[in-house]
Amino acid sequence: MAKPSKDRAARFLQHLEPLKAALEAYCRRSVHDPNAAEDVLQEAVSKAYRDFQLYAEGTNFRAWIFRYLNLEIYAGNRSFHRERREALTEEPTVEEFWEHAIDEPLIERLLSEPERILSHCDDAMATAIDELSPLERSVLLLRAIGQFKHREMADILEVPMGTIMSALSRARARLRLRLAEYAREHGLLGPGSTHTPK
Repeated sequence: MAKPSKDRAARFLQHLEPLKAALEAYCRRSVHDPNAAEDVLQEAVSKAYRDFQLYAEGTNFRAWIFRYLNLEIYAGNRSFHRERREALTEEPTVEEFWEHAIDEPLIERLLSEPERILSHCDDAMATAIDELSPLERSVLLLRAIGQFKHREMADILEVPMGTIMSALSRARARLRLRLAEYAREHGLLGPGSTHTPK
């Protein structure tokens, strides 16, 4: 009688093993409380294993288990009250979003020497990602870490594909703006850069 259970566990682990690093990275970046990331991931994997009999062999296991993880992340973040929570959940208006334009020469200099700039920006980029709205952050990380297609992300997050594409575009634009501002403020763009005092 124990054999079916062993087979089930072995099949689940076979599917899970190649995805562990991506699941962990996505969870660490998405959970507001860094101390809760491991618990959130374990809970998601536990629930996915509990429901593994519902998984149709041969279909997209990666999208299937990421959906469980995403639900746990949302649940965990709702219970973790932070000062920025209200700001993170509010969508900006179009006018607010575009009120700060990026000058093209600045972007051109940034793109011409990305390694020099990015080597200084780990904390700045982590903060910028943290300040995205929950949907923007989820879409950006699913794309960057999980390499999911738009349709897969729409299925995982249960939102229309057009919303996914719009959120990804906004997230990338916000990070580009933040990176340009960081590079300008820290003089990382060479002699042609300007520093705007606050």
